Amino acid sequence: MKFNRIRFNKRSVMFTWFTSYISVLLVPIIISGILYAASWHVVESEVNRANTNALKQMELAIDNSLGGIERLSLEISLNKQVNAFINTSLPLSDNDYYDLVTISNDLRVYQTANEFIEQIYLYYKNSDTVISTRNRTDGRQLFQMLDGQTLRGYDAWKSFLDARYVQTYMPVTMKENDNSYKAVLFAKSVSLANRDQPGAVLLFVMKDTKLLANLPPSEATSVALLDKENRLVASSGLEQRPQFLTYDKFTGENGLFYGDVAGEQVAVSYTTSARTGWKYMSMIPAERFDDKMRYMKRLVYASILLSLLLGGVVTFLFLRKNYNPINLLIRSFSMKAGISFAEGTNEYGFLQDALNNTFAEKEQVDRRLHQHRDAIRSHFLQGLLKGNLEQDIPVHESLSAHDIRLSSDHFAVLLFHIDHFGKFQDDVTVDPQKVKLMQFILMNVVEEVIGSQHRGYVTEIDDMQACIFNFGMGQDPEDLRQVAEQVKLFLLDHFHVHLTVSISGIHTELFGIAGAYQEALSAMAYRLVIGGGAIIRYDELPSSEAAHQAGNYYYPLHVEQQLINFVKTGDYEKSSSIIEQIIETNASNAVLSVPLGKCLMFDLASTMLKTMNEIGSQSNKASFIEQFHPVERLFGCETMKEMKGEILSILEQVCQSIQAERKQDYSPLGELVISFVKANYAEDNLNISMIGEKFGITPSYLSKQFKAQTGDALLDFISRTRLEEAKKLLSEQSLSIMEIARKVGYADINTFNRTFKKFEGITPGKYKELK
Repeated sequence: MKFNRIRFNKRSVMFTWFTSYISVLLVPIIISGILYAASWHVVESEVNRANTNALKQMELAIDNSLGGIERLSLEISLNKQVNAFINTSLPLSDNDYYDLVTISNDLRVYQTANEFIEQIYLYYKNSDTVISTRNRTDGRQLFQMLDGQTLRGYDAWKSFLDARYVQTYMPVTMKENDNSYKAVLFAKSVSLANRDQPGAVLLFVMKDTKLLANLPPSEATSVALLDKENRLVASSGLEQRPQFLTYDKFTGENGLFYGDVAGEQVAVSYTTSARTGWKYMSMIPAERFDDKMRYMKRLVYASILLSLLLGGVVTFLFLRKNYNPINLLIRSFSMKAGISFAEGTNEYGFLQDALNNTFAEKEQVDRRLHQHRDAIRSHFLQGLLKGNLEQDIPVHESLSAHDIRLSSDHFAVLLFHIDHFGKFQDDVTVDPQKVKLMQFILMNVVEEVIGSQHRGYVTEIDDMQACIFNFGMGQDPEDLRQVAEQVKLFLLDHFHVHLTVSISGIHTELFGIAGAYQEALSAMAYRLVIGGGAIIRYDELPSSEAAHQAGNYYYPLHVEQQLINFVKTGDYEKSSSIIEQIIETNASNAVLSVPLGKCLMFDLASTMLKTMNEIGSQSNKASFIEQFHPVERLFGCETMKEMKGEILSILEQVCQSIQAERKQDYSPLGELVISFVKANYAEDNLNISMIGEKFGITPSYLSKQFKAQTGDALLDFISRTRLEEAKKLLSEQSLSIMEIARKVGYADINTFNRTFKKFEGITPGKYKELK
């Protein structure tokens, strides 16, 4: 075998060595590339860091200004003149016009106080009046001055202004006196004590040039601001918006992105405002990086060329030297062993194939002898259950190959779920080996109980044991129940194992087994509602029509409000009694479905989260979730009974925590105020100011101390004290609602009705009917 005849053979060891040596040559080339990439990254990081710092400064300045505007909006909302004009309706009187002038003057003062604001508009919904610092107009004329990117006609603009609560930014183009300029509009609703009244909307107009006033001057840098709705809020140095400039492409709080602007590649540094969610972007030409990397690029190319030249010579010499011994070995082995070596064959492969032939034959025999017949049979049964039959092999051949003999073409499926492993379970854990042993015992017990009259084939699927029940003589559904009861009783008596068994309907043909398995799964899912340890037949489940007619579970609003009130006071006994009553009422409902059962339990957990949110701050709520993990604990439950236990456990811990905090913070002042309120609740002038005068302290201090000591707002406590007495009077059925309202301190029956519904969830009249 000559060297010049094999050096181009791809299967030869010569080619393998050549590839290996070339791979070694690639090491310095790769290192050079890594150094180049690292240098590029350093330059890129420095430029990006400088751009990001500039963007952060601009972001801080803009966010501070926007924060000042939001604070100013709150100050305007508290203005008495602004709030007094909300209820004014058309036509306007002389006094109304005087109020308009006063409000306009006030707006002018607010505008002067913040140089960031170009104009302020105040829109009153009730009278369709728009007041600015200069004049008065209406909603349609204001719309004509705007050209917002999201406005879709006057009706959409009117719907936007008439929304119950508005607080948003949007880019617009203002048109005033034949002049137009790009601006940002901040709209915020004026807060009202009565949410049912039509309110007002404050609109602040800011020029986009003022947004970018803090940007450092640069001829090559372009700047753009995008909001969450992918609208271009402001820009500098951009003739038109690039296609890549979309909000979704800039993931994360900050980073670097490459795009194309007018055929020129640019590097885009961006950061995200924590206040508004806006993306602040700075774009510079990518060639700035190339200018700094050209010298490094020339060095890298030179090192790569030198490595290829020197390495190629060394590779050729060592290939020739190292191939001679293996060439002599192959020639000697071919002559002495009588095995011919065909040219084009790999030398190492030739030797390895000769040695592996014997081992391969031995392994093939061992593989045939040690095939797991049971595992293959179990796989076939799982395919029957899931409807996955091999199309290339006839079914009768597969049945014969797996020793499955059928008595008829009628089938059903039984699913066995092990609720408790009994003697096989130590504390709360079960040894995996014992699990397999228990599954093996269950499989044999099921097949033994079915007996010779019928046939059963059991396999493990989805952590359950599934039995394909093949009927023999007759198709009596009671035979299925008898098998389930006998298996449950046997395992309970001998091993203390608790089972839940689900039974499907009867189906025909092999292809019906998959449908029977789905029915058994549906029946097993109903275990969530009725609990473990039962025999659940698919035919006995609530029909979908009955569940649809039932529509929902029992958890009315007034019951939820009572539960919230009891939890707020830390009364575990009453709140747990309500929860048990709710669950018992729904569990007795014959058409309660599995999804509704889950919704009910998560609704109860949601009520506790809502209560924690009302009695404390967001940090307290986060601490509650982190400490008790209510959602994870409910997801870990398999039945409503387990969910009920988890909810009551969480409820007890919450009530204990509330009671402990109140005992720790409670003081004589809170006790004195409580006693005074209970003795004088019938006085219609009972309020925080009156109580403050009684105890010689300011109303604000009194309210703050009462909240800190009792965990309850003083006004809410006064209302609840009055409502407790009102509920007693409503139960007597002798007095009218007006008389009851006056007896508990409400001179206005509308106020009484509104307060009663807020705390009890229903009106006094409805409450009286229920009693």
